[in-house]
Amino acid sequence: MKGNTLNVMFFILKNKLLKNGEAPVVLRVTINGQRDEIRIQRSIPVELWDNAKMRSKGKDRSSRELNMYLETLRDRIYVIHRNSVYDGEKLTPKKILDILYAREGRHQVLKAMKECIDEWAASPGDLHPATLARYNRCCGLVETVIRNVYNKEDIAFSELDRKFITAFGRYLKETRGLARNTAAKYLECFRKVLKVARQKGWMEDGRCLEELGRLCVKEETSPSFLGWDELRTVMETDMPAGRLERVKDVFVFCALTGLSYQGISTLCPSHLFRDDEGTLWICRTRAEGTEVGDSCTSRVPLLKPAMVLLEKYRGWNPMNPEGPCFP
Repeated sequence: MKGNTLNVMFFILKNKLLKNGEAPVVLRVTINGQRDEIRIQRSIPVELWDNAKMRSKGKDRSSRELNMYLETLRDRIYVIHRNSVYDGEKLTPKKILDILYAREGRHQVLKAMKECIDEWAASPGDLHPATLARYNRCCGLVETVIRNVYNKEDIAFSELDRKFITAFGRYLKETRGLARNTAAKYLECFRKVLKVARQKGWMEDGRCLEELGRLCVKEETSPSFLGWDELRTVMETDMPAGRLERVKDVFVFCALTGLSYQGISTLCPSHLFRDDEGTLWICRTRAEGTEVGDSCTSRVPLLKPAMVLLEKYRGWNPMNPEGPCFP
């Protein structure tokens, strides 16, 4: 059809090499002199690119996979164009790329992730506030990796691949320095969002979920505990700054009571009571899992060193006397 001539071209950006030394591959679509282009999130060593054939001239597995991907893109573009001709629809290069990468009315990863978090936050019975905070942190981490890997503000679910999942896991462990189990918590957060996307039909390929499932496996740990002599050494150590002194005191209180830092950060005078024998106890209901309904009531008797620490910080915030026991 003369009035609707389509040309598909692949080329590389030799002057904009990536960190791995390879050149990004660009797809350009031209219709009747109008053109639009996009990086296809693939790269290749400059010396392996054949400009005339617009493909890799390598014989290795990576080259074969790249060439197959280029042919797939080319075929899909011609199918989109042919269907538009049959339907009498006038397409532009931008419209073709929007359809190809599902950018028109598409569901984007970050946007969908934020929508999920907003929905959970609007239903207080769904997730514990601490879990919601972890999802928000995970969203920020995903946003950073998208910028690093794709050089974009957001991407469609159709653009997710194992390369991104691997980059996300490496970023958490190597760049952010997170331990394996801590990184697994954030990967599991991202995995839950992808599960929602899969259930709603936003994401067709389930391989990313499989890869995330493999990376989310936590390492079995055998925690070691301080002996009394070791704990006493910590207690008797003088700290050079007030901030470090507070950190030490909170750590010691955790060790003496078995409470987590999160538990101590929300410990208030209302959680304390004395029994008939005069023993001071902590009695409170704490979250046991990610769901708000997952909770249990704990009762912890306080040893004398723990009571000394409570007394030390009593009234530390005169503006909120019924607030947290520790700063």
